[in-house]
Amino acid sequence: MFWKKLKENAWYNKAKKAYRKEKLPAQCASLFDYYSMMDKKRLSGGRGHFDLFSMAKFDGRLDDRVKDLRSVLPEGLLENFNAAYDKYISLGDEPEYDDIICAFNKFDDYVFDCYEQLRIILKDYITEMIENHYL
Repeated sequence: MFWKKLKENAWYNKAKKAYRKEKLPAQCASLFDYYSMMDKKRLSGGRGHFDLFSMAKFDGRLDDRVKDLRSVLPEGLLENFNAAYDKYISLGDEPEYDDIICAFNKFDDYVFDCYEQLRIILKDYITEMIENHYL
């Protein structure tokens, strides 16, 4: 059972290793970030859009991350992402905690519900990169 699980997650482990070494193309790295931040099964319970945007802003990569994700997300996820980004911008530099929770719950819940779709998109990108010997 352990080996089967390990084989099923080989694409993710390879992507994680490449991500840490900064060897993923920008769009794929942004998608990997998004996928990782939206995993509600994580110990932290899924970080959500606010943390994604805030961390990218802190790193000075917010505009690039937004552009990259807009180029790879399918229609439903893209509309939700754009709405979450617009909300993030409208909150300003120092929003109240309650405002953050109220503002992002519906956006985060949408992605949590579509998480399998997000996994498939990322897996397809990574699998293609592996098959073409980029990873």
